[in-house]
Amino acid sequence: MKPGNFKVSDEGNNLSAIITVKPSLALKASLYLLNSLIIAVILLFAFGGIGVITLFIVAFEVLFLRYSIWNLYGSEYIILNRESISHQLHYGPIKLPVRTVKVNSIINVIPFNEDFRAGSNGVKVNFESLDDKNEPVNLFQTSLVISREDYKVFMQSFNRMFSKA
Repeated sequence: MKPGNFKVSDEGNNLSAIITVKPSLALKASLYLLNSLIIAVILLFAFGGIGVITLFIVAFEVLFLRYSIWNLYGSEYIILNRESISHQLHYGPIKLPVRTVKVNSIINVIPFNEDFRAGSNGVKVNFESLDDKNEPVNLFQTSLVISREDYKVFMQSFNRMFSKA
């Protein structure tokens, strides 16, 4: 997956970041075409009186439609402060609930590159901290990839925020 659009802003005691999918034209065209074909098959089977197969195809289409919406319009919203980290996924107009995790210790931000091909510069971002027993715990990992340059910009803002007394 290629790096998405990234925006970070420092809002007083909060640091917010937004990562948005940047789909290619080929991906857009293929997802729209496949969804159209599956819906056409559903209509064909429904009007042809083949109900059992239609149910399976509808179930597949629901999953494929969710995948398509995420890969066309998906975005992640992340809000960090000294006490918690909150994140929310947006599937275009559909917003999942905000999830907030309390932080007991200092947050560590770790880049994670799952694409080991030559020339890949995208990373996911892991947020880690320590729990009550001083054991490391993964608070959150981004689903979308950002470029290494965007990661550096984020880390500059992150370090500025957490270096304040």
